[in-house]
Amino acid sequence: MGNYHVRFGKGATRQKGRVALVHSYMVPDSDLEIGQTRLLEVDNPIVLPENTHVRFIVTSTDVLHDFAIPAAGIKIDATPGRLNQSSFFSEREGELFGQCSELCGTYHGFMPIQVEVGSVEDYLS
Repeated sequence: MGNYHVRFGKGATRQKGRVALVHSYMVPDSDLEIGQTRLLEVDNPIVLPENTHVRFIVTSTDVLHDFAIPAAGIKIDATPGRLNQSSFFSEREGELFGQCSELCGTYHGFMPIQVEVGSVEDYLS
């Protein structure tokens, strides 16, 4: 499976192949639809297949961040100039939410992480 690089910056690009660069932004309150979660919903979630081992490789380019998805038991420091990694395995489909859990600056509360876990067939199509 591929590696995902999630940035909290401007401009969305994706690369095909094993490595994907994903820009992800919080959905503004004015754009939320019924059933979406305020301050946690993103415009471009990380999509992963179920029953597959995935490795998150995390780093930062500016200040300390903390990539945290509590429901998955993931909390990784993102340190400038360093790579940290964590394994992830989901046995069922669903949505997982998290956010930066480090006091990293003015917009600290506005850096959500959304992971959608689906079937392998849907992931490959």
